[in-house]
Amino acid sequence: MRACFTSLLVALCLAACKGQVPEDFQPIQDSASGTPRVSVSINRIISGRYRAIAPACIGQQYQVQVAPEADEFERAGGLSMKPGQIVEFRNYQPEVATNVTALSSPAPLFSPNLVRPYNIQTEGEETYSFWRHAFSEPGVYEYFDTNMGEPGRKVVDSYYGTVSYIGESDAPKAVVCVDPPLCVATPECLAGTAPEGTLCCSCMGVCCETDAQCTTDKTCLRGRCVDRETGL
Repeated sequence: MRACFTSLLVALCLAACKGQVPEDFQPIQDSASGTPRVSVSINRIISGRYRAIAPACIGQQYQVQVAPEADEFERAGGLSMKPGQIVEFRNYQPEVATNVTALSSPAPLFSPNLVRPYNIQTEGEETYSFWRHAFSEPGVYEYFDTNMGEPGRKVVDSYYGTVSYIGESDAPKAVVCVDPPLCVATPECLAGTAPEGTLCCSCMGVCCETDAQCTTDKTCLRGRCVDRETGL
């Protein structure tokens, strides 16, 4: 935790000395206030099995494998998430450095390290460090813990000293999918051919329990629709 804040202060000082902080610079985000809609367990033993991240995919599910003439896809379960709603991320091994980061998402997603003494709470016999995030924009947020696996090629800006990552991570990933309020889930939305001005749902073909909730070229794997051939 201390190292994270030290790095942040160094980057800010460098930026201040050389001019205005760039718009794409993202400091670590504070924990949101309010009641979470759902919690995500990280580094937790569930039913005797270690889980890096559970659940794997949070979002509304849709029955997308339907007749071509269907006007709209049927809502088929899952937990619908709307802009402004909060997810609480819990690290059940608070001695182990853990964070939540999304490299490509509709809005920034950068947590501090969830380690002691940050937001420590005990529930029953389990103690965890938690961070809450309000998802401000609709869309798909694919996140992972940068402490688990290589998060891609590290790039340091030679002028500002800011750090970004390019490429894919081999760390376990998970998803929060946020739909706009009053959105529609039509085949045209999924195909990208909906008329201009249509408010399409973001989560069609993202979270799933069965293959019927994915497009025909994808399969349901650990709660997420992935390519049948590559598994991505």
